[in-house]
Amino acid sequence: MKTEFDYGREYAQDQRNRPGNRPVDIDQMITGSRDIPDGDYAEMRASGIENPDPRKYWEGYNSIF
Repeated sequence: MKTEFDYGREYAQDQRNRPGNRPVDIDQMITGSRDIPDGDYAEMRASGIENPDPRKYWEGYNSIF
């Protein structure tokens, strides 16, 4: 089963080649109005992750950079 970390990592892989993408400030991301992109949040919920952890998601994202 995929984890929040895995979803964040996949998102970063998709975004990596776009200009301006770089590691994010995790604390800033989790306090924002959209702490996890909507599509990934819905997919995580559908896969059985009841309360997706945004910190783990963005740690996965940052692991690519």
